[in-house]
Amino acid sequence: MEILLVDDERVTGRLVKKLLERYGYSVRVVNSGDEALALLKSGYKPALILMDVFMPEMSGIEVSKKIKANPATTGIPLLLFTVLGLVPGIRHAIKESGADDYVAKPFEKDTLLKKIRHHITKTTS
Repeated sequence: MEILLVDDERVTGRLVKKLLERYGYSVRVVNSGDEALALLKSGYKPALILMDVFMPEMSGIEVSKKIKANPATTGIPLLLFTVLGLVPGIRHAIKESGADDYVAKPFEKDTLLKKIRHHITKTTS
């Protein structure tokens, strides 16, 4: 199972990639929404997308809307990473983006893995 990780913070990307690879996932990391959209447009289809909300140029919410509006990519589970887990209205913003779920930063390893497994299993069964 390959996961596309979209995060402009390279340190975070490396840490999450290492963690997920320890649990058997293959992880491809890109550093912007534009890179993610170009990769998906080329036909790349990961089992799940994990995307940071706060990125320069195009937020994860905007990228999520574009991914979910495209019939070729709408079925890919998409989880947003956000430091706004407790901010009022974040659940509504995430829902409006079309994302399937979110993971609050800093994240707990078990919560992240549980959500990834849940959403991948949901789409493969």
